[in-house]
Amino acid sequence: MSFTNWSLSNKESINFVGFENYLYILSGDTISSIRFIKSIKNLAIYVPVTVTVGISISLGLALIVSHIQQRLYKIFRGIYFIPTVLPLFLVTGIWQWFMAPETGLVASNLAKIGIGRDVIWTQEPGYAIAMVVLIDVWNSVGFNFIIFSTGILSVSPEIFEAAEIDGASALQKMIYITIPLIEPTIFFVTAYSFISALQVYDIPWILTATADINAAGGQGQVMLFPVMEMVRNIYSGGKSALGRAAAEGVILMFIISLVTFIQFISRRKTV
Repeated sequence: MSFTNWSLSNKESINFVGFENYLYILSGDTISSIRFIKSIKNLAIYVPVTVTVGISISLGLALIVSHIQQRLYKIFRGIYFIPTVLPLFLVTGIWQWFMAPETGLVASNLAKIGIGRDVIWTQEPGYAIAMVVLIDVWNSVGFNFIIFSTGILSVSPEIFEAAEIDGASALQKMIYITIPLIEPTIFFVTAYSFISALQVYDIPWILTATADINAAGGQGQVMLFPVMEMVRNIYSGGKSALGRAAAEGVILMFIISLVTFIQFISRRKTV
């Protein structure tokens, strides 16, 4: 499909156009090209930040909670997992309310310490992506927490008992025993998080949704990502709309495959 001039309005005369859609998307001379390149730049900022922050928080919580009583552990596990089971449109709506200028619970308190003062978070570069990261981390940290907790609980208690006999502190046990032994779990969560983050769509789409599909991504495309641009292209009704959307999907697929391949190669060299 990416090598054709396929569109919703042109279902009968579909022709092979070679790399024309790819050249159009990556040329930097057209509106669609500018938007797609902008979405890739936003993705390059968003993915490392959300993966790093999300994994750090969920792993930290799992390491802390795993050392408390079993009854309290079950309570905390339930609390942290609540955002994960909520519908994403509801989660996004809650955070839109939290981040409303002047009246939002979170935005107003951040403004008091000089963060985001007189700023509409969904319209300002940097702040917009930070808001998507905030919502995504809040929504996904419970899932990653459960995975990490399961990995930590699978480590044999006898290993920790032997370390305690040798005089190892809690920090030393965490650094030299827990983290190395749950490396497969950390790798799984990291790979999954990268793949998921590279396909980000729901949160920014809901935050910037209007009756005009061309407005996806907000003012100045500060919250535009590749999957959003693919959807916009499909329904834009333009020439070769489906073909260009398919080409964007193939490009994103190669990016995801490359990132995943690099992770597997890096792990093979270190393990």
